[in-house]
Amino acid sequence: MLPANGEERIAIPCDFRRYFISLLKQVLDGTEVAERFSVEQPGFSPYVFSVSFKRLVDWDKEEQRFTVLPPVLMEISTGIPSVMTAIANGVLRLYGKPVVLGLEVDAFSVPPLTRLTDEMAVFKIKGHAVLRGKEGYLDPSASTPAEIEEAINTHLFKRLEFLSSIYVPPGAVSPVAVVPELSSYRKGVCAHYGGMITTVQGRMTLQGSPASLQFLYDFGIGVRTGQGFGMLERL
Repeated sequence: MLPANGEERIAIPCDFRRYFISLLKQVLDGTEVAERFSVEQPGFSPYVFSVSFKRLVDWDKEEQRFTVLPPVLMEISTGIPSVMTAIANGVLRLYGKPVVLGLEVDAFSVPPLTRLTDEMAVFKIKGHAVLRGKEGYLDPSASTPAEIEEAINTHLFKRLEFLSSIYVPPGAVSPVAVVPELSSYRKGVCAHYGGMITTVQGRMTLQGSPASLQFLYDFGIGVRTGQGFGMLERL
């Protein structure tokens, strides 16, 4: 996405993800997927998304604002073909039109389908992920690999159960394990809806069945995946 006014720099709020949640509502308007936006407890998202910029130029902590260089890239992933079709059609409908934060959709592409076949994968967390433990969001610098695994697997199976009516995994889904010696993750802090939340950033190596790894790759890791957290890039 590019600024509709042609500006070379964009001022964007630090809690920018909420604007792209609004954009997804525009994209999915009139589809069955959009029904989740009208209920008080929509459950788990059938997609995950992330937002990135060409470059971060400045961070005004007092005003809670970033200055970034365009383009702005919004990536969306799902393991459900009908959801991806709804997203693709919605984006094409908005092509060339102003959407949020003074941006307009200037390009759109669907990458080739990625199938994971190994029982170990190295993932980069795109931006931030949010892992919820028994007493709140996990601080990875103060959490054991076992606690991180429990958070990942708890929400993996809850989401799988929630999506079971519209998603059939490509194989047996089982708990995944974190491989600490091949991982490099750290604590992050992220502005979201006017507050600050503890997150996980960095690289994480996971071991498990290909179907489990595929599910996390398609739908994201942790919670708040429908709010711009937890998207994974396979390295």
